[in-house]
Amino acid sequence: MPEFFSESDLSRQSRGQHGVRLFGHVMACVDRSAHAARVLEEAVSLANLAGADLTIMRVMPGGSSSTPHADPVDWELTRREETADLLQMAKTAGATADIHTVVTCGPAPRCVRDEALRRGVDLLVVGAGAFGTPHRWGIGGTARHLAETFRGSILIVPDDVAGEQPRTSRVIVPMDGSPHAEAALRYACEIARRRATELVVLHAVPDISSLRQGRTGLDDEPLWHELGREAEQRAKELLRRLRLLLPVEQTGNRIRQLSGDDPRRVLMKAICEEQGGLVVLSARGLGKDPDLPIGSTAEYLLSRAVTPVLLIRNAEMTSHHTGGTAPRRPAAPRQDQ
Repeated sequence: MPEFFSESDLSRQSRGQHGVRLFGHVMACVDRSAHAARVLEEAVSLANLAGADLTIMRVMPGGSSSTPHADPVDWELTRREETADLLQMAKTAGATADIHTVVTCGPAPRCVRDEALRRGVDLLVVGAGAFGTPHRWGIGGTARHLAETFRGSILIVPDDVAGEQPRTSRVIVPMDGSPHAEAALRYACEIARRRATELVVLHAVPDISSLRQGRTGLDDEPLWHELGREAEQRAKELLRRLRLLLPVEQTGNRIRQLSGDDPRRVLMKAICEEQGGLVVLSARGLGKDPDLPIGSTAEYLLSRAVTPVLLIRNAEMTSHHTGGTAPRRPAAPRQDQ
């Protein structure tokens, strides 16, 4: 288990003395739905921000075969047509990174996971209803499978809704005080810094009074008082550490302390209120269950996402490949099988 960053580390980070690496290779999975353009825009934005390589993948309907057509010539023509469409989408989205394209067919989850592993991708970008029926509330089977099994970080992009209020560019990060969440906060700080946008940290404090239901005996009063005092003290200590970690050169950064019976629900409510452009969330928090691929809070927020959610899989910053500190010059597109 990684340890908390020391206060000297936090202080240096808040003053911009630590260069935080983001991603080295971003892969966007897009189909031919109307929502695909937004998925690619989010992938391009982060790839440009990190100076990372960019792979755009499209999985065509088909079985386990690598070619959906009996005629190899027919398949080659199809592949070229789809590749041209992907390159045009990348151009429209403003891609400046090295671009690779992949067109294949077969079971989408397996194809995407295998290709990402083969290419050393450390950030996967998919729509909430990837390669299937769009889902506004809850994510589709392919997106969920990839979120649970992909070894790197994953960005889930929810579907747009007609009449929805325009979103700001601010970055939102929920914090529970765990080392994993603290590492995710460092990603959020760096993304907000490079985008020159506001960072909002959300910390939900459980309301222990809800635990008292059915236990009103006088003998319990000292226990509840002590539990309340400890919870308040932990919250104060975490807020102090968070203030050290927030970049001092960025104006408008805020910390919101929330309270309620269910921290997950108050976090979701605050995310909706903030109308941010990106939520950065650790895949794991304080939970100890090793059988869960995603923590309960992450699963709750991801399943109800109204904003693109960047799920940070690896707690250690060094686990991601090095991306540059500035966008690369446009390179000649590569077309891969």
